[in-house]
This record gives sequence, structure tokens and C-alpha cells, in this order.
Amino acid sequence: VGIIGAGPVGLYAGLRLCDGFEVTIWEQASISGNVESWSFVELFSKVALNVPPKVREVLEAPLDDEAYLTGGDFREKVLKPLGSVLRKRGVTIRENTRVVGVGRGRLLKSEGVAAIGDRSREGEKFRVVVVAADGEEAVDFCDVLIDASGTYATASALRSGIGGVAAPGERRAEEEGRIVRVVPNPKTFPETVAGKRVAVLGAGYSAITTIKNLRLAGRPASLLWLVRKPGCSEPYSRIDNDPLPQRDDLAKFGNHLAADDNNKEGDSSFEFVDGVGVRRFEFTDDGLLRLHLERVVVAQTKEQPRKEEDLVRDVDLLFSLTGYRPDTASLQSELQIHTCYASDGPIALAATLFAAKAATSGGQADCLSQAAPGAATLKNPEPGFFIVGMKSYGRNSSFLMRVGYEQVDLLVDTLTDSD
Repeated sequence: VGIIGAGPVGLYAGLRLCDGFEVTIWEQASISGNVESWSFVELFSKVALNVPPKVREVLEAPLDDEAYLTGGDFREKVLKPLGSVLRKRGVTIRENTRVVGVGRGRLLKSEGVAAIGDRSREGEKFRVVVVAADGEEAVDFCDVLIDASGTYATASALRSGIGGVAAPGERRAEEEGRIVRVVPNPKTFPETVAGKRVAVLGAGYSAITTIKNLRLAGRPASLLWLVRKPGCSEPYSRIDNDPLPQRDDLAKFGNHLAADDNNKEGDSSFEFVDGVGVRRFEFTDDGLLRLHLERVVVAQTKEQPRKEEDLVRDVDLLFSLTGYRPDTASLQSELQIHTCYASDGPIALAATLFAAKAATSGGQADCLSQAAPGAATLKNPEPGFFIVGMKSYGRNSSFLMRVGYEQVDLLVDTLTDSD
């Protein structure tokens, strides 16, 4: 069995499979290196939801089920020790090794189509092309391949322009370090944003976390908050008696901030603008990043057309936190993967998630009510290939680590039954 990614779900898959299978894990950084990038973030949920019982059984140091860990604590107390356990149990973990391509034996993507009766792909091993940190390339082989590579990275972030497409000038702005696409570490705020004009684009919890940290520790000269949805006096839907108090605190903070800005007068240090998209970026003569914005002032209905206005804002730095999408090119381009046209996730799981969303009132539900919907949603036309963890949700941001662990448990049962 090969596993791409040594994050929480990938490591848990290694633990569950190491007793009955030969397991190799490829990780492009160090073990749980992606978690290190958000080490300063406190998890919304308690240890009991983020560390499954089978992991707690193998850890030497006890954990408080009621504690809220930061990403750094989670990595040091859970993930790195788990990696050591896996190595002792015979799992090969190849750190600083990036998977750059996957094929199925000598078959092309168009060959071995089971839907027309050709099951030849089942007899071919996966051909996994990897690159080490020193640039050395190699090919590994496995019978079963699990993609737990996740989506949280600058390269997989949605672009800032209207409709999620990169706006003219966006590439240059990013190359010059004027656009940041991940939640920044507040320890670096004083040196990067103090006295600067800063904008935040997005209305998710990454965006409001960044805004709160900026206001508490960053001390920017001005802060501009941009959200796409028009008529958005309350950007966050709060849940009655929310079992995750940190989440509710952020939602309340964001809603109050937006409402206060809509009602305030005379304070130019903070501005909230809803209904906007970035039309283009350009640089001013004095080195500021100019955002040309298109704002919807009247939403389109059957009775009236949409009305828009043009806005211009100059900033030093933009935190573009608009969501993430899976990398379906390098790892899946030569495999038979049925991908959802809307979410970029595996179609069977995506259909289940959309159906669940449509069944809820107003399309809103507490993510804690989720459960892995069944082993069938993990399967692809490509036999023996499974996408688990955050990547399995595609662009859907409601993923929970607990769901990833449940996916792995279902997958283990599937592999064990077919072994």
C-alpha cells in the first residue's frame, strides 16, 4: 500500500494498515509538515474529536480529551510521535519526497476501461514517480494507492479575481509578495504589516482569524475587509448553542465587525465592503497595490437587472483567503478518476455531500453532524485508488479530521475484506 501525505489522515491510514500490509508513505515535507504552517492556530474542537482511540493507544504520553490543542501542540504531541511508532512497526516514511506523477503499469488512461468489460487495470501496479529533496527522481510501485495529500497550500488556493479566475496583474502581484494565500503567523505581523495598508479577501474562518489577529497584534495603518457575497451584513451563520465555542466567538466577532462598519462614521482605519470581486490589479507610481473592484449594489432578480459600481482601493498587502481546491493534475491526470464538475472531489462522495447540503434548511448545517457516508463513496473507476481526508471533499470546506479517520476505517474494512 502506498500513501501520499504524512498528515493526520495519512498517518492514521498507515497505523491501521501496517499490521496486514507493507506500507510506504511519501511526504513532500517532514512528517506533518503542513500542520507546522498553521502551528499557531488553536483547533476549534477538543482532543477527543481530533485524536482517534487507536492513536491514543499507541502514544506514550497521555492526552487530555477536553483540551484544545494548537497546530504546533498537535504536531509535537500526536503526529510526530505517531510517525515514530509507524517506523518502529515497519512503515517506510519517505520525507522530503514529492509525488509528481502516477500511472497504472504500462496502460494509458484510455485503456482498461472496466465499464466496457476490460478489467486489465486490476492486474497492474501503480507506477509512482517521486522526486527527493536533492532532485533525484525515482519510481516506486504499489498495489493500492491512497491519496491523503490534502489541499491547504498556496499553490492550490483559489485565485482572487472575479469568478475564481486570476485577475489581470494578479500573477505579478503574487510574484512580488503582495498577495498571501494562507493564514499568516501573528508573530510575524509587527514586521510585515505594522503601519501598512492591509486588505483581507474572504468570508471563511481563515479570513476572520486573520482579521482578528491583525487587529489585536498587527497594528496596520488601515484594514480593508472584502467579501464576495452582496447584502452581507452578517457574513457568518451562527449555530444555536454552538458546541465549538471558539468557532462561535469568531462568527460573532466577524458579524459585529461588519455591522459596526456599516453603521460607523468618521473612522477610516477599517472598512468592510461586501458584494465585491477583483477586476484587476496594478501598481501605483508610489508602489502600492491598486485593487480595481466591481461591487454588486443591487442583486439580480426576475424583476430587475443586477446593478454594479466600480471601486478602487490602494493597499500594501492583500491576504487572499478564498478557499482551496485539490490538485487533480499531477496525481490524477493519468488515472481513471470520476471527478465532480462542481467541487473537484470524487463524484460519489461529492454527490452525497451536495445531497446532504440540499436537505438542510437553507443549505446550512453544523459540520459536526457529518459522518463518513459509506465505503462506496471512497471508490473510483480506478481500482485500488482511494482519495481520503480533506482532498476527498474537493472545494468543500466543511471537512473534519474525524471524518477522515472514519474514511480510513471504512477503507481498511474494504481492503481487509478483499484481501
